[in-house]
Amino acid sequence: MKKFLAFTLAEVLITLGIIGVISAMVLPNMLGHWEKKALETQTKHFYSMMTLAIHNYMADNRIDDLTDSPMYCEAYEQDDCIRARKELDNFFMKYLKVAVKCTDENGNNNGKCKPIQAKVIDKSSPNHGDVTPDYILMHGYAINAVDPPDIAWPLNIVVDVNGYKGPNRGGRDIWDLDVFYDGTINGPTLNPECMNSKSCAKGRINSEFYTKCLTSYDGAGCFGRFKDRGFKFDY
Repeated sequence: MKKFLAFTLAEVLITLGIIGVISAMVLPNMLGHWEKKALETQTKHFYSMMTLAIHNYMADNRIDDLTDSPMYCEAYEQDDCIRARKELDNFFMKYLKVAVKCTDENGNNNGKCKPIQAKVIDKSSPNHGDVTPDYILMHGYAINAVDPPDIAWPLNIVVDVNGYKGPNRGGRDIWDLDVFYDGTINGPTLNPECMNSKSCAKGRINSEFYTKCLTSYDGAGCFGRFKDRGFKFDY
């Protein structure tokens, strides 16, 4: 006569309870790890794609300095840099895979990208608010780059690398970047002169910019450290 092994209801419930407790302890850490890895990959991909686009644009225009390009707003222009704005729009439409253009010919928001907004989580910041992007790329990157570069400022870009998805937090999926005259991309004010001076770059990345990153609503200061750490989160 065969004997069958069986578990009592109490044993099954105890086992399920143990599995539930272990899952509750482990799952959040696993999900957090996967989210970080995904954001690291998306940010690095956007950086590579944007760098290639800028270099291709400079090569096609036969320049090694963006201030020599039509994208650059000359100091003497009195028309709100319309020519440079059109060239900046041409750059995005031609050199990046734009899925949706969020503005009309005059640069006004057309409402097409209203569903995708950079909703920062630092609600204590006086600058807190929703930012509707100017372009949505095929990969889902939402980009705000309304102003062309000029004598005072490089091309500034705020990007949300995962569009609709969270955490919508500066220094995680939202990044504040500058494109400098030589085509390099880095955190704001980490210009080529600074980066060519090891003491300047290392000192600012590890102190001043790290402090800004911890308190910034839009990620200003985070990218320099993130890039310096090999596109890895260590904060």
